[in-house]
Formats: sequence, C-alpha cells, structure tokens
Amino acid sequence: MRRFLIAVAASSLVLAGCATTGRITTDFDQSQNFSEYAMFAWAGRSPMIVQGNRLVPAMVQAEVAEAIKQDLISKGYTYTQNLQEADFAVSFTIGTRDGIRTNEYPDYFWQNRVGWAWGDPYWPRLATMPPMRTEVREYTEGTLSVDMFDVERRAPVWHGVGQRNLSRAELRGDTNTASQDVRTILAGFPPS
Repeated sequence: MRRFLIAVAASSLVLAGCATTGRITTDFDQSQNFSEYAMFAWAGRSPMIVQGNRLVPAMVQAEVAEAIKQDLISKGYTYTQNLQEADFAVSFTIGTRDGIRTNEYPDYFWQNRVGWAWGDPYWPRLATMPPMRTEVREYTEGTLSVDMFDVERRAPVWHGVGQRNLSRAELRGDTNTASQDVRTILAGFPPS
C-alpha cells in the first residue's frame, strides 16, 4: 500500500510539473557552427514582436529582453549595441491566444436526485441515460519564442518556443516569471 501511495504521489508531481512548465520546442540550422559565436546584438531597434489579442505591457517587454540578455551573457556571450559587430542577432515574440475547453460527462448523482429512487443498482427501473453535465473553462495560452539570426549570412540559425497556460496573476502582471521562462527556452542554446 505504501508503494502505491508513493507511486501516486510521484506521478501527480510529474503531471503538476508538466502543467506549469508547458511545451518547449527548439530547432536549429544543422550546418551552422555555433562555437564561432562570441558577440550578439538585438535584431532591430525593437526586438519584440507582439501577436495575439492582448496588450503586452512595456514592463514585460523590458523584463523579457533583460532576461534574454542576461542569460546569454551568463553563457559567455558578449552584448554589443552595434549589429555590424555582432556574430548573431536576437529577437523575440510574445503572443497570447484565448481558448475555451469544453468537457461533457454523465452526472449519475443528478439522475438519482431527480428520481428519488434507490437507483439502478438497487431497484430496476427503465434504463435511461443520465443527464450530461457540461463544464466550460476559459484559458489563455501564452507563447514566447526566441529567434537567433546569423548576421553575416542574414539567415535564421536557431528558434526556441515555449507555450503554456497563463495564470490570472500573470495576465494581470502581478508575477514575474520572465527570467524563468527565458532560462527554460534558452536551455537548448547553443545546440550541442
């Protein structure tokens, strides 16, 4: 019994971790030699592109930009403001998408409350389908993608994207998860 409880607890922790982490995917140019890179710059005056139906506050843009910059510096790259001096350029995209998730399942309890009878297992009645209960949940999925471009070739060389459902506090701007999200996405840069 104890092993069963430990297995249930471990699996619930793994599932909880997956729910908060989201989906991370990366892709890169197989022919690019990333060991040659030493300096980076922003791809333009405004490195952020916004997609979706929500306004991204300027503070969030600054936090994400600073988190990307600090993560790359911690990996040994040097930041320069001059794009011509850089080996690679960085840009990022923030997007949101609102969605609705609908689940429908039979409500056996409601059937017994309406009939005020013993119920099918104890007293045979006409076989009827139980009423269906519909649950509707609204959610907002957030997406952060980071793109790296080779300055000399003017070509994309690395792309990382993270997607997850955002909490209400994150939508209000009450929590700062930018640095953790950026670290998670940039864990695959440079590719090995």
